[in-house]
Amino acid sequence: MSWYEFLLFVHISAAAIWLGGAFTFQMYGTVVRRGGDTDEMARFAGRAGVLGERMFVPASLVVVLAGVGLMIEGSWDWGQLWVIFALVTFAASFVTGLLVISPMAKRLPEVGPGTPAGQELIRRIFTVLRIDLAYMYAIVFAMAVKPTTDDGWTILVAAAVLVALTAIFLSPLRGGALEAPAAVPAD
Repeated sequence: MSWYEFLLFVHISAAAIWLGGAFTFQMYGTVVRRGGDTDEMARFAGRAGVLGERMFVPASLVVVLAGVGLMIEGSWDWGQLWVIFALVTFAASFVTGLLVISPMAKRLPEVGPGTPAGQELIRRIFTVLRIDLAYMYAIVFAMAVKPTTDDGWTILVAAAVLVALTAIFLSPLRGGALEAPAAVPAD
């Protein structure tokens, strides 16, 4: 086995954990929310936060580090369209996690996950995570298809799909900012 093949295995394995875990969280979160048990949703949101820190962050870092290793070992050109698209999309996902998801998740214990305000915050977090999942799929698309400037329309279509999905996923929230709602006083 070559060093390149090893890095490719690590890169793909970490991407499978990152993407598969995020997809599973979305599906399970949807089932739990539709079940209507606010306590179960609060437990799930808390556990998802812990798993995110212990599984998703390390997996995403391994994806990037192995990807950098693949670029170097494979003598890939950093200026290729698919590389730029993937790096920009990853950066958008990373910044979203750092500046939007993490602060929202940190407010959850303050608001109380079982309260109406906490449930609204959980709904907003999962909405942003759904957008982030779309970005992850776009990265995998770029890695698999490797479009060049000769077929730049492929990247334009992928970007248009991301914009459309972002608008669709955000549409239920259009009445307010992506901030946690103020705590609702208990009756």
